[in-house]
Amino acid sequence: MTISFILNDPAVNDQTAGPQTDDSGDGFTDTDVAYSTLPLAFRTYLETTLGLPSTFPTNVYVATKTNSVTVNATAGSQLSGTTFTDSTGGALDGDDSLLKTADGKEIFLYADGSNTVIGKYDSDGINGVDSIAFVIFKQDVLNAGATSDQVTLSIVTYVPIFHSDTNDPDDAVNLGNTLKLAAGETTTFSFAGAPSGSNLFMMFGDPNSTEIVVIGQDPLNQSEGGNITTKDVLNISQAGSTTSFGVNGNQINPTEGAFITYVHGANTNYLVPNLDQNEADIEANIDFQSLVNATTASFTVNQTNPGIGPVTVKISAFTTAYEPGTGFVDGLTNDTHVDISSFSLTNVVVKTGNTQYFPDATIDGNGNLIITGLSTGDTVSWTTTGTHNRVLIENISDNDGVAGNDNNTFDIGGFSIATPSSASTFVGQQIVIEDDGPTAALTENTAKVLHDETTGVDPNSNDQSGSAPAAFLALGAVLGWAASASAVVTPSSSFGTDGPGSQTLSLGVSAANADSGFDSLDGHNILLNIENGLVVGRVDVGNDGSTIGDPVALAISISQAGILTIAQYIAIAHPDTANPDDVKTMTDSALLAKVHAVDADGDSSDTSLAIGDKVQIRDDGPTITVPFDGDPGTAGIQHETLANTLNASASGAFGYDIGTDAHTALFYSGGGSDFVDVNNSLAAVQISLTGTVDNAQNPNITQAVATLTAETSGSASFDFSFHYDKDPITAGVQDSTAGGTLVFDKNADTYTITLTDVIDGFSFDVLHTAELIAKQPTGNTGHPLIVAEQLTPNGDPDPFFVQFTANSTTNTIGFGFNSTGDGAPVGDTTFNNGGATHDMVTNLHEDWVSATQSTNGVAGDTIQKGEALTLRFFKENILSDVDPNAPDGGTERLDPTASASGVVVKFDGIGNSEDLVVILDLKDANGNEITRAVNVENSDLIKGNANVPAPYNSEFTLDNNDALLIIEQNDYTVAGETYKIQGLQIMQSANGLTGDAINLNGAVGANGGSSATSNLTAWDTTDNDVLKIVDIGFVQQSSGTIGANLDFGFQIADADGDTTATQHILVDIA
Repeated sequence: MTISFILNDPAVNDQTAGPQTDDSGDGFTDTDVAYSTLPLAFRTYLETTLGLPSTFPTNVYVATKTNSVTVNATAGSQLSGTTFTDSTGGALDGDDSLLKTADGKEIFLYADGSNTVIGKYDSDGINGVDSIAFVIFKQDVLNAGATSDQVTLSIVTYVPIFHSDTNDPDDAVNLGNTLKLAAGETTTFSFAGAPSGSNLFMMFGDPNSTEIVVIGQDPLNQSEGGNITTKDVLNISQAGSTTSFGVNGNQINPTEGAFITYVHGANTNYLVPNLDQNEADIEANIDFQSLVNATTASFTVNQTNPGIGPVTVKISAFTTAYEPGTGFVDGLTNDTHVDISSFSLTNVVVKTGNTQYFPDATIDGNGNLIITGLSTGDTVSWTTTGTHNRVLIENISDNDGVAGNDNNTFDIGGFSIATPSSASTFVGQQIVIEDDGPTAALTENTAKVLHDETTGVDPNSNDQSGSAPAAFLALGAVLGWAASASAVVTPSSSFGTDGPGSQTLSLGVSAANADSGFDSLDGHNILLNIENGLVVGRVDVGNDGSTIGDPVALAISISQAGILTIAQYIAIAHPDTANPDDVKTMTDSALLAKVHAVDADGDSSDTSLAIGDKVQIRDDGPTITVPFDGDPGTAGIQHETLANTLNASASGAFGYDIGTDAHTALFYSGGGSDFVDVNNSLAAVQISLTGTVDNAQNPNITQAVATLTAETSGSASFDFSFHYDKDPITAGVQDSTAGGTLVFDKNADTYTITLTDVIDGFSFDVLHTAELIAKQPTGNTGHPLIVAEQLTPNGDPDPFFVQFTANSTTNTIGFGFNSTGDGAPVGDTTFNNGGATHDMVTNLHEDWVSATQSTNGVAGDTIQKGEALTLRFFKENILSDVDPNAPDGGTERLDPTASASGVVVKFDGIGNSEDLVVILDLKDANGNEITRAVNVENSDLIKGNANVPAPYNSEFTLDNNDALLIIEQNDYTVAGETYKIQGLQIMQSANGLTGDAINLNGAVGANGGSSATSNLTAWDTTDNDVLKIVDIGFVQQSSGTIGANLDFGFQIADADGDTTATQHILVDIA
């Protein structure tokens, strides 16, 4: 029995990112395919069952090779499948793959079913093998006759695999002799060609494959003598198209059975068709070389008698010892029973009359298979818990408890056995993983190293304090040294799939004695060479292209962090004689940055990049030594903060070095300054002053000046002043001034700013009913007649409370006026008629109030026809006035004690037709009280959130159908009046009342005033509008101070006119 294996091309996964499908000279053709092309079921297994991410295999692709291995069955057999095994044919249960991950962790092989091998490793050294390095998957493609199998192999990797050859970034590893592929086959036996008559035994099969020995259940033991017919004999029937056998006749009767034994190497002389009738009667001719173990076998019923059966059959499986020849019959009685674990039935339904017969099978308590109802054409297949090499098939129809079939018989027309993993071969070499190597690369950054030749450390360069590194000092005394603030180059090597090992930076030169582009002061070239790991520039004293023994001019090194460091030993020439601060840059190509990259498994790569332009040397000039910082104790550059109080003072850090070109004392005493004059039209030196105040209407300061008053080599003093708009609410500019002094201490590197004229003004605040602090009652239960709301927190120096009351009309009670807005009307229904100046709407029908954070209405959350809502403002806590259980809902106060400069009402559900009437209860600074009515047309309402003007847009937002009514002080007063609002009444129309009202100008600010006493219009006629108020804001204006942000800008100039960049002292005043 021989299954053959043909190893074709391997599955080769190159772990380089992307698809690799070529032969790179390593002897393997890469077979990468996209991860997404794997069978969906396999990807589902990887991602769902194993929980593996697809990122890594998507990047490096996977390898698939169709027909990597061809398996051919033994002649006369059919392949039953393949499976992976270890090198000994055993299960893969943690076998060493002899491969490692790139970081050195051993990989072990585990089988998951017959088609999958998982390579696992211990990722953390704690929990054992807990991570997956790769998964191998196979697909069997059998031909039509199942005589050949083309096995497709796929490998999916999840981590980089270690490759030992550091000189070859594309070397390959495989699983070698750690992985085998085992194949099994099924042999089907035909009984054709067997001799007729009664015989002791029969041997069927292919001489090159598996054979079977068939014998009766109770045959004659010829060693005891006698005629074979006295015991069970086999009878061959060749009637029809199928050759079959029975026992003691052409059928197997109840109580009879036959043993079938699986063998190999049968003597071909006694193998059908060579076996003749006489030879088949001699036990000694049962001649074979070995037994064959199988787990699965089957037989087919040729026919039953009577023709429809049915019969009941018992199948028992055994393992027997090798007992050929005259010991064969003796060996039938001492076999080891093997349990049958599963079965299948292929049934041909037999019908007689109205009766249909279906086989029914069970495995009894002894592990035997019992099939009831077998009929002609049925095939029975069984599988055992372990291997077996003999089976007994018995007719037990007389003992099955089924009536009517006790004499039914059957014969056997076919038999087959399956031998799993009967042959194997090493296939580890068919799973190949190729290396990926690094690609050295450098990224050039914007950082440079700038050394300033000026004595000391220049903060605007990369100069370093302290002693230079020892390697530099070994070359001689340095003028100074500098290091780049950050990396001038960044190693950006790609390490590929293996991941990073190391990157090593170094310096090089374009050639020996490379010209640096720098010259000494006397005009000699400075040439570069490598000396003890440094790039050293020496003066070519002899102008001969060689610098051996010549003076050192500069030396350069680079750290592994990419920091470029330069030490300077002599001054170099700078061509711009008009600029003592100009910068000279090295020739770019002269100096090289080099990187040597090594990946995780030792492969390496090198590259270089020209970086001469990173080395710069600057001449002398005035410098900023201490940049402005308003709070040096806090990280980062901070603004200066100054209290907005008289003579408040604050100091911060700022210092500069005028440099070698310093001014004289005479210069200062003559009115000169280190500070550049920004305005020659004004007397004395001026520096720039700009800024803003906290006034959204007019934020910018104006007429700002900062004038030098005194300066020496140690200090400079400036007076400053500016104008600003002090009132963020009142239209136009309410001009005011502020100012102070700014003094620089040049020795201490500090400044001091003092405020001698504070920035006073007015603050803007809005108190919202939607943001109430407390209210009584807390809800609308009981329909309260009075509601009180607290809009400021306890302890507020300016407390503000609002009292809400309501009136409505009935069929018999209308609206009228009196001076309090409470109780019975007095006089007619015309507003402020007959000399009245403080008419308010009233009647004797008080209604309940809905006043919450989101509603303000009469007898509900709206104001409708015939309803008036009254609000009065108080400083006192009026919450205790409310008593919902009292007849009038508590105490209604009629004399307000608080006021607001403006009122803002936010409506919901506003369309294009709603209008309203507002009566303002006003009181001036002298205690005079009047009322003025305001007609509000629909066009006066602000709609759309983008249209809400400043500063109200910081307090209110509008959604769809929202609208905003804004009444400011210039809407209800004229010049000279000081009235403010102490209460108001809101109606959706005149509701039967008449009078004249202010025609509201819906705009705000200086241009938004209304005519308060002239060009009045008649009250809005009675209509059916409905108003829903969701928020009411009361504008508070108080005197005090407002904040400012000042920016003092200036440049420092030395004696020959070299200047610094513009510096800023940023001051926040609050």
